[in-house]
Amino acid sequence: MTLKGGSFLLIQYYYVALLLLAALVFIGLLIKMAYRYGLKKAGSGSLSNSQQLNSLINSLNDIIFEFNEDKVCLNVWFNERVKRVMDPKQTIGKRPEDILGYEKALKFNHALDQVIKTRMPASLEFPSFFGTGKWFIAKIVPVFDTGGNYTGRISISVADISEQKKYADALKENETLLIESQSFAKIGNWWYDHIKKESYWSESFYAVLETESLPQGLTKFEYYLSLVHPDDRASYREFHLSLYTSDLKQFEHRLITPKGNLKYIKVVKGDLTNDADGKLKRISGIIQDITESKLSEKAIKKGRSELIEAQTIAKIGNWSWNIASDKVKCSQETYNIFEVDAHIMARLGTGRFLLTHVYKNDKLILQHLFKNAARKPGYTCVFRIVTPNGAIKYVRIIVGSLLKNEDGSLRKIIGTLQDITDRKQIEIDYKTTENKYKLVLETIKLAAISIDGQGDITFCNQYLANLLGYNQKEILGMKWVDKFLPRGTKELLGNWLANSSIPTQYTNPIVCRNGDERIISWQNTISYDENGLVKEITSIGEDITDQQKATQELVLAKELAEKSSRFKSDFLSIMSHEIRTPMNAVIGTTNLLLSDEPKPEQLEYLNILKFSGENLLSIINDILDYNKIEAGKLELNEFKFDLRHLAQKIRQSFLPKTVEKKLTIELTIDEAIPEYLTGDQARLSQILNNLVGNAVKFTDKGTITIGLQAERIDSQQAIIKFIVADTGIGIATENLDIIFDPFTQEPIINNNNGGTGLGLAITKRLVNLHQSEISVKSEPGKGAEFTFTISFKLPQKEAEGLLAGTDSSPMLNLYGMNVLIVDDNKMNLLIASRFLKKWQANVDEALNGQLAVEMVGNKVYDLIIMDLQMPVMDGFEATMAIKKTNPEIPIIALTADAMPETYNKALEAGMSDYLTKPFVPAVFFEKVSKHYQPVV
Repeated sequence: MTLKGGSFLLIQYYYVALLLLAALVFIGLLIKMAYRYGLKKAGSGSLSNSQQLNSLINSLNDIIFEFNEDKVCLNVWFNERVKRVMDPKQTIGKRPEDILGYEKALKFNHALDQVIKTRMPASLEFPSFFGTGKWFIAKIVPVFDTGGNYTGRISISVADISEQKKYADALKENETLLIESQSFAKIGNWWYDHIKKESYWSESFYAVLETESLPQGLTKFEYYLSLVHPDDRASYREFHLSLYTSDLKQFEHRLITPKGNLKYIKVVKGDLTNDADGKLKRISGIIQDITESKLSEKAIKKGRSELIEAQTIAKIGNWSWNIASDKVKCSQETYNIFEVDAHIMARLGTGRFLLTHVYKNDKLILQHLFKNAARKPGYTCVFRIVTPNGAIKYVRIIVGSLLKNEDGSLRKIIGTLQDITDRKQIEIDYKTTENKYKLVLETIKLAAISIDGQGDITFCNQYLANLLGYNQKEILGMKWVDKFLPRGTKELLGNWLANSSIPTQYTNPIVCRNGDERIISWQNTISYDENGLVKEITSIGEDITDQQKATQELVLAKELAEKSSRFKSDFLSIMSHEIRTPMNAVIGTTNLLLSDEPKPEQLEYLNILKFSGENLLSIINDILDYNKIEAGKLELNEFKFDLRHLAQKIRQSFLPKTVEKKLTIELTIDEAIPEYLTGDQARLSQILNNLVGNAVKFTDKGTITIGLQAERIDSQQAIIKFIVADTGIGIATENLDIIFDPFTQEPIINNNNGGTGLGLAITKRLVNLHQSEISVKSEPGKGAEFTFTISFKLPQKEAEGLLAGTDSSPMLNLYGMNVLIVDDNKMNLLIASRFLKKWQANVDEALNGQLAVEMVGNKVYDLIIMDLQMPVMDGFEATMAIKKTNPEIPIIALTADAMPETYNKALEAGMSDYLTKPFVPAVFFEKVSKHYQPVV
């Protein structure tokens, strides 16, 4: 109905606008004819013709101007009887800009120029320049003589189109409102022109279908039918084919849009339109998206079904009592509870029916129900009924809402009826067994007590009475909380009772008659009344006073251990920072020297220095982070590396020591081992350094052997066996099982070969981290042989990334990146700055966090590298201050503190990444380059 009314309104406005346009064209033609007639007569010099022209002009409301090609007004004709804001005669001898001003005359001058150039008519609409609110149309026409020759004159006829404009605006506004209404109601309109055999769909029709156009090669009907749900397609086709003959006005079906959304659609057919001969001309209608209402209906039906199912499970029925008709309606579950058919209650009447089936001793309860139901919303009563087969049931009736009329009189009462027979039977059984369990509680060697909802003691066994120093009869009736609980716990347990929130287990002290306190661990059983309030609490308790004292001692010991652990953690953090800072200078300077193209004779020494420094750093890391090793928190960092090169560097680093001791160190590498593997080079290096270092340390003559054997190689992995053997002092058989324990050394080792005893313990854990085991064979005086295998992944051939630990390369480029380095150590600043500048970054330096905050306020940085421990303002505080004003700037922590808690604290402060000193240049570049945007 909304669509038909809207369409009629659009048609009305269409015809009104058409009539107004026709009238406007007629006036224009009349003016043109008058103008031509006036020119022709003016040439003859006849006064009467001039008078006739004036009479003709005065019959119109239009104004006609005559301009020359200089855009000067030569003449003006108008109805002199019409009052105007401005006398048109004032325009004679003037240009448009003289009359209107430059800006307002601009569009008129453009139109005149176009007409003069093309000698073709033009028109433009404009509002009144004098604030009247009216609209006008100016038709600009070149003037030709009777011979068709251009005269060099231009006529401008100005007509008032305010009414047409008003109707057009109203038409547009109503059209917009109609479209908005259709969009809001999810309606699209359609019609079929039976004569032209063409279908029309509105834009809102396409919107309902969630498409903008038809696929090529399909008609509208074929396309729409393809969207109809397959199960509804046949019935929709039948409806469509019977549009002209069937009285069926609407049809509902499902539709799958091109976007895959399922919709429910209602198609409504309008009236048929016939021509003058009574033949069908057009049929129209609408479609509406009714998905939401359909889904709501389904949800309501599902909810109603679930409610009925829930009521059936809970044995709850509904009833409503209409006061005016004095009739009661009940749900099916109500009849199921009474085990009768609905017609029996209807025949007897509700009151008589209840009196017939109520248990004889409960009729008084039923009378109270009839008396109070209309006066007390929420009224509840429980009574028994007798079913037709003689079964006795307990039922509970609850009076729910009292619905009233506008005058305040009672209209309807709504309530529920529930079969609570099973619950009542449980209560009866409970009371039956209550005495039995009390007898049991008297025999156990535990405290047992029962208190009611008010906190009064209703039962206390002999064990608890003896513990408290009372006899049983004295205790009954006493307030448990007030009498037997110390002051500190009275309020807590009192609140539990008041709020019916007693926990099933808790521990609290109790006060004995002699003033002693005993600590009891209670297990509680709570029963509740019909309103959910605590009815009774029965508790069984164990006297754990002695255990509690022992526990307190353990807690104290635990606190001391935690304090010691925190002290160790703080110590390790400080030591980490103090050792790593100079190590950063050593390793950083070595990397810088290596990147400056050293002489060949210097390169070997620098590589040894770098390799040894990195190994020393790895050892320092493990010693300082031994708490992580103990907790199994070490993780492998796998990179592509050259195993052969690593083994050769390890041999080379120990070569001076073996030469000094006149030992031979041999390295054998299986030719089948691939050139590159993927693994944790640092951890493997640490394992081999520990084993080779021990071999050199405990061997006075003979040979140290490092062996690498390929056990199995496929397309995915390589399993390598490592052997480190020596001809040293060896290990006693009885010590082979403990040699890998931390802080354990061979008893025969003299003080000259002493150490921390951590080396082999760390080595074993690092091998375990590789999912492998290390074994040892040894005889005293003949040396030892350590063996382990590690599985390495093979790197992809197309991956050509940096090898782990390689020095900086000329290909590394951070050109144009603005980086701020913040560190209170000038050597750290120097090393980091040198690497960044080598990578063509623009580097600024700050010695503390306060200076960094100020510099960020004065310059835009792409990245900030921030130390954490600094004077004036540390890195955490500086990061938080910078992030408040510049949250988008990435900040990388560069610190000598490698403790896990420091890492977490840095991330919480807002830092983007974390790098420990001393850093590997490749890793440093990788972390910095993540935030690099190449300069275009």
